[in-house]
Amino acid sequence: MSYQVEQVSPIQKKLVFTVPAQQVTSELDRAYKSLAKNVKLRGFRPGKAPRKVLEQRYGKSIEQEVASNLINSNFREHASTEEFFGQPTVDKGALARGRDFEFSILLEVRPELELGAYKGVTVHFPTATVEDSVVDQNITARLEGQKALAEVDRKKVEAGDHVLVELTVTIDGETAHEHPGTMINTGGDTYYKGLDTELAGLTKGRAKTLKKVTFADDARLEDLAGKTADVKAKVTSIQAYTTPELSDDVAGELGYEGGAVGMREAIRMQLQGRIDENAKNQARANLLQSLIDSNSFEAPAGLIDQQLQALLQEIKVQRAYRGEDPKRIQFTDSEMADYRGRATFAAKASLILEHVSTAESIEVTDADLEAKYEEIATLRGQQVEAIRGYFHKENAVEDLRDRLLEEKTLDWLLEHAELSDTPVAKAEPAEEKAAKPAKPAKKKAKAKAKKAKKEEAPAAEAAEAAPAADAPDLASMSAKDLKALAKERGHKGYSKLKKDELVALLS
Repeated sequence: MSYQVEQVSPIQKKLVFTVPAQQVTSELDRAYKSLAKNVKLRGFRPGKAPRKVLEQRYGKSIEQEVASNLINSNFREHASTEEFFGQPTVDKGALARGRDFEFSILLEVRPELELGAYKGVTVHFPTATVEDSVVDQNITARLEGQKALAEVDRKKVEAGDHVLVELTVTIDGETAHEHPGTMINTGGDTYYKGLDTELAGLTKGRAKTLKKVTFADDARLEDLAGKTADVKAKVTSIQAYTTPELSDDVAGELGYEGGAVGMREAIRMQLQGRIDENAKNQARANLLQSLIDSNSFEAPAGLIDQQLQALLQEIKVQRAYRGEDPKRIQFTDSEMADYRGRATFAAKASLILEHVSTAESIEVTDADLEAKYEEIATLRGQQVEAIRGYFHKENAVEDLRDRLLEEKTLDWLLEHAELSDTPVAKAEPAEEKAAKPAKPAKKKAKAKAKKAKKEEAPAAEAAEAAPAADAPDLASMSAKDLKALAKERGHKGYSKLKKDELVALLS
């Protein structure tokens, strides 16, 4: 059997095979012999059917079976060292006894890049500081989460108050309901629905008869539901939700050290940390975009498809967090065009990062992996041993190592870049650079495409560095959805947290 590799393009290889006639004949004879033993034909004893009869009835299927076996066996033997993307394309000739069988397999492969200068690249690194107003808004949100019912020093009832009321309900001159003191939410009460909104404006301590009050059909007090009555009401207590003012004591109750000043500074640092991390991610994207613009090359379609599927899955998860049914999520043509553009960016970015990491001998150590396990364990509130065991059980250690390598490479590129806080002019596209001819059997094949696992994906993953879909808007989500998200991310103790605390936890 002869075998050779042809470089069709920078991202395509053709594997050309020629199976000698002797082997073809031997394989056909073996297939027909096996068929004769198992097939049942009228008029012939098992194993005694003539070859010509078998060829007439089963010739095409036998030839297809033998051709398929020869293609698969030779591909496994000779392409085990080829790294490729997507589905190989097979082009085969006719298979016949006594003749050579020729076929070729076209693969999409990783191009061997020749990058221009990637050190000292000028990169826009946006800088910003947290405004006092933003800190104030954040503190207000946290204090809002501490709202509680309390007696208010006010004479008049306002909508939304919780009032303690002495009630006498009269229908057609007969007392239908009487209560010496019941708490009613004037902003919406299930038991006294219809009466609740009529209480606003009453004066504390003064009895008043409300004429022709109509109770809602779905009021929880069934003897009053849907009926119209006169209600004598006397408010004896007014309570309302009040938000505490920032004080040293309140700051301590919220878990901040250093009193009100310490809480303000801690929140400022937290917000600044988010801004700095976003700026760093944006700088990474700017750097990659600059390298892509200045190094023109083609990315394998199969690699782009992998990135696209990972991106679509991530977007579906985000939209599901917002309450959409994942089974009904559809994408428009314009959205798909946008996502494919992002996937192309991510595919080219991954090729560049691999080239740089190899050229600069950047590696991920076991210590790096352990640090990542600890980081994930802290975020999820779990033991490091459990996180480490999960990755080993799912055979995801190498995937995590690859992502960490991309992150380290991006950090290395930023360390060797010229950072600027002003936008940088877009680089002029370089002329198309031909990739070096790939040598057969140079790299070990990867049997399966890497699968993105959201819980362990590092921040510097190339797909995330690309212009990606917005993260969930935590502030606009309900407390129920926030708790569902906290459960999904593996946080503990979230069930008793209030909305602002959940937002802080998930930020």
